[in-house]
Amino acid sequence: MTDPIIDEVRSTRERLAMASGGDIHSIAEAARKRQEASGTKTISRPTRKAEISRNNPMHPSGGSAVSGMDTSAPAAG
Repeated sequence: MTDPIIDEVRSTRERLAMASGGDIHSIAEAARKRQEASGTKTISRPTRKAEISRNNPMHPSGGSAVSGMDTSAPAAG
């Protein structure tokens, strides 16, 4: 059994891909042009830079100790 909405989405995707030769940049540009022509108010958000070099430590859940570690005994050494 096929879902008519999914069939319509796939058909539209196929039609748009064929119209642009399968080029994703052309598909996006055509979508922007259709969006402008529609006159509908759109919101653009600033692009976010990937924070590759930033190291965010994980926070333990439910307590101050890391799970599986006994912090009451001094380190061996």
